[in-house]
Amino acid sequence: MAIVESYKAIFQKSFLLISVILLFSMKASAYIDPGTGGMIVGSIWPYILLVLSLIGGFFIKYFFKPIKRTFLRLWKIIKKEN
Repeated sequence: MAIVESYKAIFQKSFLLISVILLFSMKASAYIDPGTGGMIVGSIWPYILLVLSLIGGFFIKYFFKPIKRTFLRLWKIIKKEN
């Protein structure tokens, strides 16, 4: 129980600190140029490709290989009949 209470106290202090920082922050005059969107997309793109590659690898391993093996067996049977 002491551990839970200590985490609760840490959470309360952190929440209070973040609230104070957000409430008393100054106005920021920032400019986001047009190239920023391209930079963000460029940095996220490899992760999107990673996820698509993982999904593709899963499908090839579990679906394409058994189908290919079945067609190769059928092809061998057809060749033997001829």
